Amino acid sequence: MLNTQQSGFFISFEGVDGAGKSSHMERVRQHLDSLGIECVQTREPGGTPVGEAIRELVLHHDMDINTELLLMYAARRQHVVQTIAPALARGAWVISDRFEDSSFAYQASAGGAVWEDCVKLSKWALKGFEPALTFLFDLPIAVSQARIQARAGQGDKFEGKPISYFEAVRAGFIRRAQINPTRVRLIDAEPDETTVAKAVLAELDRFIHTHLKKAKR
Repeated sequence: MLNTQQSGFFISFEGVDGAGKSSHMERVRQHLDSLGIECVQTREPGGTPVGEAIRELVLHHDMDINTELLLMYAARRQHVVQTIAPALARGAWVISDRFEDSSFAYQASAGGAVWEDCVKLSKWALKGFEPALTFLFDLPIAVSQARIQARAGQGDKFEGKPISYFEAVRAGFIRRAQINPTRVRLIDAEPDETTVAKAVLAELDRFIHTHLKKAKR
């Protein structure tokens, strides 16, 4: 059984590649550290030895979309059980580069898996577990592609997809934000990094103030 009892908080970072998730995750980690809050940083797919092995399969091997979806939820289940839930239980905050919203965006909205299958898998694998807060970095796909092309490093199979694929990914993320307006904070990632960082930290401070105030009652 998945233990969902927690005293820490789980924050996920979502969005198309090139939106700056990694940089803003690091700012959030530093901010939490400055407040004396233990912070565990992780990623999906990954976060465990099993998850990292699945990451290699998913990112670099072509496969049936439902196989890909099942692998993502297998990695996610292990991620929650082995890494996220134990950290939350001891009072740490967990920040993750991607979580479940990415499956709805990449495997369902863009990849062709059935949206309702993602919903069913979520209920079965996660038993209602979800982030307390999600930062969704939204960016026009033309800007995203320009940023990706400007950075060095070897890509994965997703980076070679057509523009229409990434437009569908973006639409999937927006749909998730509309379904989950309380959890998801939509961040305009097109302005300069400093402007975006201010927006992220302002939202984080509001979240901290609200939830720590509740915890003291």
